[in-house]
Amino acid sequence: MLEFLMAAFILAIGLLGLATLQIMALRTTTSSRGMSTAVLVSEGVMERINAEARQSYLGMVFNGAPSWTPRYIGKAPVVGGILPTAAAPAAAIVDYYDFAGAPLPSATGAYFTVSSWVDTQVISGTVGATDRYLVRVEFTESPDPSNPAKLVKHSVNLVRSVVHA
Repeated sequence: MLEFLMAAFILAIGLLGLATLQIMALRTTTSSRGMSTAVLVSEGVMERINAEARQSYLGMVFNGAPSWTPRYIGKAPVVGGILPTAAAPAAAIVDYYDFAGAPLPSATGAYFTVSSWVDTQVISGTVGATDRYLVRVEFTESPDPSNPAKLVKHSVNLVRSVVHA
């Protein structure tokens, strides 16, 4: 009888440990999904910046007038020297995305806030200009489902040099 009680006690402690590990795994999965989506969103914005830069550069090289209105090239503010932990500049171009990474027209329902600006600008004569674009994706999540009021703010920074007209 005593052996059965000891075995049941040890089994109960093991099951409680497994339940705790399951809760921790769920929290980590939610957090890593948010970070992965933030990286994908920042890469998508940076690819749009690169596409605009290539179009403007090719238009300059081949003397073609652009048939599109740029969102980032020539419109992003130049604000240099901002640390990764500092807030994004007030003049930055801001875009909003939902939890799945789909773009939204306004801040309503936004999970990710994307700020874009030029960190360094180098004019290089007749060949074009080189700008160092910085894209920051910020989002806030509750890592603890039992305490949804406790929020943690995350940010992902992506920097890339872009040659454009």
